[in-house]
Amino acid sequence: MTTKLTQATVLKLAEDHPPGAQIYDSEAKGLRLVVGKRSISYKHVGRINDGTDRYVSIMIGRTDEVSLRSARERSAELRLALRRGEDPRAKKVAVPTIAEALERYLDGRPDLSQRTVSWYRQKVDGPLGGLRKLPADRIDREAVRSLHERLTKKSGPYCANGAMRVLKLLLNDVARTHDLPANPVTRGVRMNKEQARDWAVGPDEMPMLWRGLDTMADRVRRACWLLMLTTGLRSTNARSAKWEHLEDDGVLFIPRAKSGRSFHLPLSRFVIQELGVVRELTKPLESPFIFPSATAKSGHIEQMVRLKTFPYAPHQMRHTFRTHALEAGVDFQSVTMLMDHANTHVSFNYVTRAHLKGHLRECQEQVCSRLLSYR
Repeated sequence: MTTKLTQATVLKLAEDHPPGAQIYDSEAKGLRLVVGKRSISYKHVGRINDGTDRYVSIMIGRTDEVSLRSARERSAELRLALRRGEDPRAKKVAVPTIAEALERYLDGRPDLSQRTVSWYRQKVDGPLGGLRKLPADRIDREAVRSLHERLTKKSGPYCANGAMRVLKLLLNDVARTHDLPANPVTRGVRMNKEQARDWAVGPDEMPMLWRGLDTMADRVRRACWLLMLTTGLRSTNARSAKWEHLEDDGVLFIPRAKSGRSFHLPLSRFVIQELGVVRELTKPLESPFIFPSATAKSGHIEQMVRLKTFPYAPHQMRHTFRTHALEAGVDFQSVTMLMDHANTHVSFNYVTRAHLKGHLRECQEQVCSRLLSYR
């Protein structure tokens, strides 16, 4: 039965209708009055637009607690939710805070290196500390815009950009399971311009680099620097390399690199000879690591640092390798594979790396020959 309801008529319905009767409101589609033995209640009945054609009934409240106007407003909200395919009866899951979002993201990324995990935590606990306890859906554009500007002035453009990238990543991860507005970092932040580091050691300085290596007293560390220079290997992967990962054909297995992948890296004859010298020197330590340390908890040498006699950073070796590899005529795709860089081109997925060991070894020899020419 459909009736044009008013607040006055609602109060009299119990007298005119028996318990169990339902009266439809002609002004609000889906809104009904249900007469009970002791009270009358508002409820909304509608179909969920999720492909199942299910009808649901949602109680709004008793007439002595909710006004007709409020019931109609709530009914309209429920009608829109059903049209979006939502079930208002479903228990709402709280949107995680930024601190909770970080833990959730890290739980789903066991492949991340400890260094990367520490960097994420440092950003959330430091520059993003003021947002840690805020739910992800309560962070707006103005908040992140002003934070980015403050961080730029206080900590510099690179720190500010790094914090925003972490925040953007966490908000996108939360959006996989929760309905969030458009990412405020994407829409509200104009990232600071960053200049790529020009770290590669050029031809004029290469003889000085070689003098620093050839006069280095610590032969184990020298060999580690050589491995990074002639392969472009990341410092962490080079320092933690094990003898069991060096195959008889001179191919070094790199387990779980920064990219999350494991890969095989052919070595040049020069590097293999240098590692042979290191093996003889470190035999008394009986260490599984190629570059062992008797004092480090890890069992292998710790961070490689600049010295007065060798003023270069570990990552400079990677930049130098890439630059000289291209100058030596090695094609870009081969350099990408040697350095374990991601390549999103679809054709790259069809390349079987294991079948290219011979080709990649030739590339390594090509680069190593160029580097040695400056010695």
